[in-house]
Amino acid sequence: MKLGLCLAAFGDLDLATALRHAEKFGPLWLDVPTDTTFGLIDAVRCADDATYRDEVAEVLRGQQIGCVSNSRDAQLLLGPHDRHTDPVHRGDAAAKRAHALTCALGAIRLAERLGAPDVRLLPGCPDFGRWLSWWHSDVSWADNIAAFRTAAEPLVRAAREAGVRLLVEPHPKQVVYDRASAELLFSMTEDWADVLGLCVDPANLAATGHDPVDAVRGWETRMGSVHAKDLQRWSGRGLPSGPGWGRYGPQPPIRFRALGLGELPWAEIVATLQDEGFDGVLYLEHEDTLLPRERSIERGLGVLRSMVPDAVAEGRTW
Repeated sequence: MKLGLCLAAFGDLDLATALRHAEKFGPLWLDVPTDTTFGLIDAVRCADDATYRDEVAEVLRGQQIGCVSNSRDAQLLLGPHDRHTDPVHRGDAAAKRAHALTCALGAIRLAERLGAPDVRLLPGCPDFGRWLSWWHSDVSWADNIAAFRTAAEPLVRAAREAGVRLLVEPHPKQVVYDRASAELLFSMTEDWADVLGLCVDPANLAATGHDPVDAVRGWETRMGSVHAKDLQRWSGRGLPSGPGWGRYGPQPPIRFRALGLGELPWAEIVATLQDEGFDGVLYLEHEDTLLPRERSIERGLGVLRSMVPDAVAEGRTW
């Protein structure tokens, strides 16, 4: 298992400055975001400008790049395509889908240029109402998966050509939001098994009531990477005070915290990853609104480094 950092923590900076901040925490594998809403890398330019990709590669020279990602632009592949996503890209549904496809292809082509093995995308969801079953209707979540299969086909083809793996991240805003929907995805895309996998974030799943330990169990080679952050859940009356609280759906409010400041059993999660033989990257995410990001990252990496071995464990020798 390797330790990494999601560089989105420094998304308000330019790439060179973000790297200077990240280097303070020692050698780490990096998840490099290409969202056009950040200041780091422009996915649109990555799609068609080989010279720009070379320039980005030069800035990243010497870094360990495990993943190139795109979350906000890629969301427009499946939607929503209304005013919810106008802050990312304005236009009608066709324009938004075209933007998402361009940006996702940009992430794939940059990963190929950098030699990064993974591309992580959050492709959105066409109809959240399919969570529910409707009387006398045969509509189901499988229709969302079918829409993903149609929209993602050119991305799968491009990923194969580039020699990279596509990872989708289960999240309540996505076509894959829990274990059941992920298993449905894989059952409906068996011919993509060579190129399609998961980035599992236990906090995202725990936020909607799922077991965060079971979230990382049993995926075998399908689980390409894991995200690490902590979680607080509100169970009182009314709305909690303070920053960072939000809802993923009808469940009580949640907010994300630095590792060790929430309620997730990260010692058990890491031990389960070891038991599962996970040898990918465990990426730290900073989404704590109460701590400065460098303190949050330092704390989180300290927690992970205390549990993730940097050498082979000898076992009992006495």
